[in-house]
Amino acid sequence: MFILRPLSKEVRLADQVKSCLDQLLVKCGAKGLTRSSIYKAILFLNHERSAQDGFGLTEIMDLVKATVHRDMLVILLDQPPVQHDVVMEVYYFDPAAWDSGFHSTGEGEALVFSRDGVKISTGFSFAGEDAYRTNSVKAFSGLEGLLSATGFSMGNIVRQWNYIAGILRFEGPYQHYQLFNEARAKHYGDQFEGKGFPAATGIGTSGDGILIEYIAATGSGAITGPIDNPEQVPAYLYPQELLKGEALDRVKSTPKFERGRYLSVHGTDMVFVSGTAAIRGPHVVYPGNTDLQTLYTIDNIEQLIAPQNLEEKGIRSGDFVFDYIRVYLKDRKDYPVVLKYCREKYGNVPCVWIEADICRDELMVEIEGFLVNGHPSALK
Repeated sequence: MFILRPLSKEVRLADQVKSCLDQLLVKCGAKGLTRSSIYKAILFLNHERSAQDGFGLTEIMDLVKATVHRDMLVILLDQPPVQHDVVMEVYYFDPAAWDSGFHSTGEGEALVFSRDGVKISTGFSFAGEDAYRTNSVKAFSGLEGLLSATGFSMGNIVRQWNYIAGILRFEGPYQHYQLFNEARAKHYGDQFEGKGFPAATGIGTSGDGILIEYIAATGSGAITGPIDNPEQVPAYLYPQELLKGEALDRVKSTPKFERGRYLSVHGTDMVFVSGTAAIRGPHVVYPGNTDLQTLYTIDNIEQLIAPQNLEEKGIRSGDFVFDYIRVYLKDRKDYPVVLKYCREKYGNVPCVWIEADICRDELMVEIEGFLVNGHPSALK
């Protein structure tokens, strides 16, 4: 994966995006990658700059696809980077190692990779034109349709990112995040029974609607399982009093995700660390204290990926190393202190810093990550 930030001093968003794309082409040349090796680009955007410049999402999408190629995923997120107006994550693969196919429906897009009995898909669905409750249902219906059209089911998802506009806001008596959880529980049904839920992040955006990004895997060569944290109550067992707003039904649906998930594909072992915050049991600790929440969050991640915890789940602990982390800050002014703690712990691990609302009012920071053990995957 490449993380790209604008090098130019230009103020216009269009020029900042072009600066990132210019760097991408240089990096591809240095690695001997063709443009068709790129399969996904995620752009974190300052929507205020976009509005000021009159350079909207359609123009950004067209620019990226015209520069790289049309049959790639481009995900545009109204989540301002902490230090720039745009940051890009760009993912690539080895076409000699994997067959691939691009799929598009009215609700989303996906890439499917196949090799030696394993199929991996990454894609997204989006809904943003209706009331929030309707958008929640439409986003999951679109996800279900996209998975079905590409030979997967909901139960094949191993990692999910849920980008939720105004995550803490309310539509009448119903909180946006809780409406999302109601739709998630309904569409998941019993498809994860006996195998655990996906690793996931639920995070706010400044735009409209809901975008669900996912990674799914199936086949005899793909082995996966959930990882929990002994110090945290699983999110799907949260007590009712922690769930905000009124219930649509008799009881409110809990968030259906695991604290982490393991995936092994053709000898490459991976761990997806869900969006992690300062939660002990089911409760937030050190409300509003960014310093202590950051340290506690890092400790929660350490407990999750500790060799003993992994081995108790039947996972070869070996030498997992962080390949990448993403840090969400409720307030960008906290960047210096959180950066200090993350550098002390993670060193020079590639990192993206985003300003976004987190799923509970009292939370100031959330960290997610991806670890690899063994030979690097051909999918990056």
